[in-house]
Order: sequence, then structure tokens, then C-alpha cells
Amino acid sequence: MNGQSEILLKLMEAVSNKLIANEKVLTDLDSAIGDGDCGTSIKKGFQAVLDKLPSLKDQSPGGILKQIGMVLTSTIGGVSGAIYATAFLRAGIKAGDSETLSLQEIHEIMQVALGGVKERGEGTKVGDKTMVDALEPAVAAFGEAACNDGDDVASLLEKTLEAARKGSDSTIDLLAKKGRASYLGERSKGHRDAGSVVICLMFEAAHELFAKEV
Repeated sequence: MNGQSEILLKLMEAVSNKLIANEKVLTDLDSAIGDGDCGTSIKKGFQAVLDKLPSLKDQSPGGILKQIGMVLTSTIGGVSGAIYATAFLRAGIKAGDSETLSLQEIHEIMQVALGGVKERGEGTKVGDKTMVDALEPAVAAFGEAACNDGDDVASLLEKTLEAARKGSDSTIDLLAKKGRASYLGERSKGHRDAGSVVICLMFEAAHELFAKEV
């Protein structure tokens, strides 16, 4: 197993544990304006990811990402499942068979994943009150920091997380334009989008890992 594959496995373990631990937070947020199943679905999907990780030690980073996408395809139902799965599958395809990826290449992979999310969401864009409101600014911040911060990954991820949280904060006052929440019209305002919190939790786990270990 190469160094980046080992790091990615540690990262996905941390991300999965973070999401599972926040099941109630996600469920409570989603219950306000959605189906109320975000926490349960995310827990189911990323518990399956946790169970799969030990068998991926011989995979390249791209192979790991694709396998995670396949796991999420079969465990998280509905449109949200397809969106998360597409993000990881597209990321894995973009990563290819490379054993080592530069920060610029990782940024490009994140951009491809974001594109998959937006496409699966039928043209979702910033301002629609979805995970894209957190993910798009986070990806942009990652790219900018990658150019300015060199190899200081912890600092880079801190800025990425800050951008994701700011984007998530913006969803509170937005009118939902996608999913079940869109049926509520003006009543969707005043609530944070649960999907945006999923993105924040992912980057929070990444930042915590690199700040203390990697």
C-alpha cells in the first residue's frame, strides 16, 4: 500500500466515524424541511464504507474512491445516494491509477466530484439551499489555498472548512429550490440544509486528522 492510499483510508475512516457520530444532528436538521432520513441514510452508507475499508489496502487512491462510490450506490437510497455515489465515482475515475497525486491534481479531482454532484442534482447551483452551497466554495478555497500554502495541508484544510461552514451558514436564509424542501416555499427559510452540514463534517474530519496526525 502506497503512502497516499494509506492516508486516504485513514481519512475515510475519520470521515465515516464523524458522519456516523452526527446521525442525530443530521436527522434533526432534515426533519425540519426534508424527509427526515438524512442521518439514518448517511449512517447506513458510511458504516458500510467503514466495513469495506480494510479490504481496500491494495488499491490506488482512485481505486479506493471508486469502491467507496459503489458502496454508497448500494446503501444510500434515492437521489441523495446517487449524488454521493457519483461524487466518489467521478473522483475515482479522475484520479485514475496514479499512486501519488499533487495538491493541484487533488483540487481537479474535487472539481470533478463537484461537477458530478451538480449534474446529479439536475443543475444544482449555489443558492439552491443544498450541499452545493457548502461544497462549491470549499472546493474553490482548497484550490486557492493549494496555490498559496504549499504543502501545509492542515492550513489548507482549515481554510477549506471555513469556506464550507460559511456556505452552510448561508443556507439558513435561503429559499429551497431542490428536493422535498422546495415544496415548502417560504417556510423553508430559517433552516440550515442538512446536506451542507454533511459537507462541513467531512472537511472537519479531514482537518482534524491532518492537524494532529498526518
